Amino acid sequence: MKFSDMDMLQDYEKDCRMAAIAYTLVVTEILDPDLRKLIGTLAQSAARSQEKFANLILRKGDRP
Repeated sequence: MKFSDMDMLQDYEKDCRMAAIAYTLVVTEILDPDLRKLIGTLAQSAARSQEKFANLILRKGDRP
């Protein structure tokens, strides 16, 4: 099976989206304020990365 560059972009964008969702869900379960802040930062970073790759995919004429 051969993957194209767009396949790889789509896969990475999906992974970032899933990471953002997972971190956001985990934050709701954490009681320690420092750990909650850290995981919240990870959620925001994953969301920013997802947005960048989604925009790149859209510019290439495909849909994330």
